[in-house]
Amino acid sequence: MDSALLNRATNSTKVVEKSELLLDPDVRRWYDNMARGSPLTADGRLYKLGRFCKLHHTTPATLAKMATRDLKAVTDLLQDHITMAESGDYSPGYIEEQINAVKSWFRHFDVAIKRRTKISRSGFTPTIQNEQVPDRHELSEIYNGAELRECVMVSLMAKSGLRPGVMGNHDGTDGLQIRDLPDIKINNGRFVCLSTPNRIVVRWELSKAGHQYFTFSTDSSTRQLLAYLNERLEHGEKLHLNSPVIHPCNYNNKWRKSQKTFLPTQRISEKIRRVFRPQFAWRPYVLRAYFDTQLLIAESKGKVTRDFRSFFMGHKGTIESRYTTNKGVLPIALVNEMSDAFARSEEHLDQTSANRKPNHKQQIQEMLDRATPQQIEDALGILAKVMRTIR
Repeated sequence: MDSALLNRATNSTKVVEKSELLLDPDVRRWYDNMARGSPLTADGRLYKLGRFCKLHHTTPATLAKMATRDLKAVTDLLQDHITMAESGDYSPGYIEEQINAVKSWFRHFDVAIKRRTKISRSGFTPTIQNEQVPDRHELSEIYNGAELRECVMVSLMAKSGLRPGVMGNHDGTDGLQIRDLPDIKINNGRFVCLSTPNRIVVRWELSKAGHQYFTFSTDSSTRQLLAYLNERLEHGEKLHLNSPVIHPCNYNNKWRKSQKTFLPTQRISEKIRRVFRPQFAWRPYVLRAYFDTQLLIAESKGKVTRDFRSFFMGHKGTIESRYTTNKGVLPIALVNEMSDAFARSEEHLDQTSANRKPNHKQQIQEMLDRATPQQIEDALGILAKVMRTIR
């Protein structure tokens, strides 16, 4: 069975298990309470609780009754489970998430595990231990073998720092929409970008941290995005402000009959992972690491501030950010400064940007950076004489 069929089979099994577990009113109530905070967390914990119960030949209801009657017995069960899981091939992170899911289920019945349940090397992440951030040349190789839609996905992560869940949430009911691209409009039947760098607004519903923020896209990724949107127009799709930026299907897959409005997060990750293979064994999140790394280099050269870099990544940042970059509506002057900072950093994110000639504003700034105090004073003196002559 190939990887695509295996993923579909696994997903269908998860759907069946989820529907069966949610038949229990207490499980449904526990799940709905978590989903109000994060549907993704709710799904993950429900699945892990189901796996735990299946391993120990029990049910969530029986486990809850055991917890309310004999706290020591269920605590022993958790510790025995950790011992068993550590002797297998489970990563420390997965074991910790599974234990947290069971503890969360117990808290639903006001049962708190007081004994400390330790997991060996709990901070160890074998999946990313030796993962290397790609360089720009490796990123270029990825684009060469990808379709246009997948190129846009890769660019939105690698050159704008978006999470897969921003492009499409876990169940495909929401995601990045055309109205979230305020600088891109339709002119004479085609999409055009009115201002560069192109701003991308991440609504609070799509933000992992639960706050609205924005980032930008580089020149090449904006051109890819425009090409993709215009291609959809040419194929007869009627695009409007609420249309998804990433359509759930390609044209050759009869996208008009798609049952999802947006491409779900898991499918986005699968598509990006497929673009990487077989040449690269990266996870999709390595693209966000690329974005962060390149902006870190730009920060070291004074092109962007740490708060701006954190903001573009969707993090809430330092306490000072609460009163500046984390406001719902930022001052125009600050937005312009953030745009300029991103433009200065483009050469680190975008291979093509490094080959473009800087604009006049960048040339003047570079001249000022190289000028000595005496040269600046002489230039100001000449400017003053010119202004007196004009008057």
